[in-house]
Amino acid sequence: MRRDQVAPAPRKPLVLVVEDDECARKALAMLLNDDYDVVEAANGREALATLAKGARPDVILLDLVMPQMDGWEFMKRQRSDWRLCTIPTIVMTGVASHDPRCMEMPVVRFLQKPYTPEQLIAAIETEVGYFARPRYPDALMSIA
Repeated sequence: MRRDQVAPAPRKPLVLVVEDDECARKALAMLLNDDYDVVEAANGREALATLAKGARPDVILLDLVMPQMDGWEFMKRQRSDWRLCTIPTIVMTGVASHDPRCMEMPVVRFLQKPYTPEQLIAAIETEVGYFARPRYPDALMSIA
């Protein structure tokens, strides 16, 4: 590359947000959009369809209680697919972490709702090794 050429900007990490509550999903996308590329899915079935189309997220943010396909079934299918099983998953849920189903899940991180934007960003950064600039809109002080 010549000195007068500008190097392309590095690729932003891709985050797949799997959350059935549209307001929460949009709030997460808004929070992450400046520093991450975000793909959204309303349930596990949509998430698997998105992944089947070739999306390769750096991390998956997963709610557990959703219609059509819940987070437990999504993780079961994710973990059985060699193309998907290495994608780190952060579970965001109101389900108690001592629930027997949670104890059996090979989860990278578990965020109990409500969590703060700082907790979420820290969990994502730990998994993707990317340290985003702090931008926490006042409207997003706690994501439920």
